[in-house]
Amino acid sequence: MLSISENKKGGFLPEAHDIAHTLCFVIHDAMVQIIKSGEEQNVFTTRISLKTDNEVESLEEMGDIFLWLEIEKRFDDRAKILKTYILPFVLSDMMHCVFESLESSRKAKLSISYMLIRKPLQESLYLLEEIVLDELDFSEKLATDPLKLRPSNASSIENHVQRIRKVLEIIGESTRFDANYIAQLRYEKRQEDSFDRICNKAMHLFTERRSIRTEKLNINFIFSGWDTKLAQWSYLYSRLPYLLFYIYKVVEYILGGIAPTTQKYLDDIQRRISALIILWWESVEERYKCHQLTDFAKETKFWLYEHCKSSRYRRPENKDLLRMYKTGAYPKGE
Repeated sequence: MLSISENKKGGFLPEAHDIAHTLCFVIHDAMVQIIKSGEEQNVFTTRISLKTDNEVESLEEMGDIFLWLEIEKRFDDRAKILKTYILPFVLSDMMHCVFESLESSRKAKLSISYMLIRKPLQESLYLLEEIVLDELDFSEKLATDPLKLRPSNASSIENHVQRIRKVLEIIGESTRFDANYIAQLRYEKRQEDSFDRICNKAMHLFTERRSIRTEKLNINFIFSGWDTKLAQWSYLYSRLPYLLFYIYKVVEYILGGIAPTTQKYLDDIQRRISALIILWWESVEERYKCHQLTDFAKETKFWLYEHCKSSRYRRPENKDLLRMYKTGAYPKGE
């Protein structure tokens, strides 16, 4: 899996972040491929059964399928249609933001990077989580009051934590990811370790909330010198892979309810991404490490080692990991 980032030369990104940048693009590319393959195979088209001539006639007369589904109380069909239709559009918008954020980062336009990453992390991902939690409730909100699908409806960090914890339980990733940390990174302005805090400063010239108040004689992000940019890069590339892989697992789960993918393919993608996660973690500066990310890297390494073992291959070394992420190949020899 050669990422499209391989074709992007130049820029100002420090070499220390090359692996992290590639990892982000590889996860991005895996989700873009979901859209492309789905469209090619007509996966995002939903068929519903009309059992009687009366149903056919009433639908034709009404001319509005969603109104018809509501009148007929076919809420399961409505949820299935909306989930299937919305996923590729929301995911496409998310990946446009991620792509441009990463490209801006490569060009040292860090304020643009942080502005662009805010929407997919806070709003788009929230929407996808709603589908995972309860697709019937999601479709009801979308049909009757879409404003109920805004992240602000969670109303508190604690509520964000609870809903993310439920998502992790549903998708089977409670061990690898930390619900408290995901909520903190996306929504907590009071913590230093938070995208929300940095993204708000990137978006606004002046911020007044106490935890992110603009300093005297300063304008947010405008006067960033090289040392400040280095810190902004280090933070971005020490946290973004974690959240992008979480997004991928959420999307993978939703897609499984639309058009199940073979386990062989899913393992191949996870094998490639896991190989890069291990290499990425070795490149993260110690001061940017935390126990949540340590657990993430540890669980990913455990999965990859057990996966290779169950497939009758030896534990991969670093040279194997580089080949694995590019080709999906297992370690050679004994």
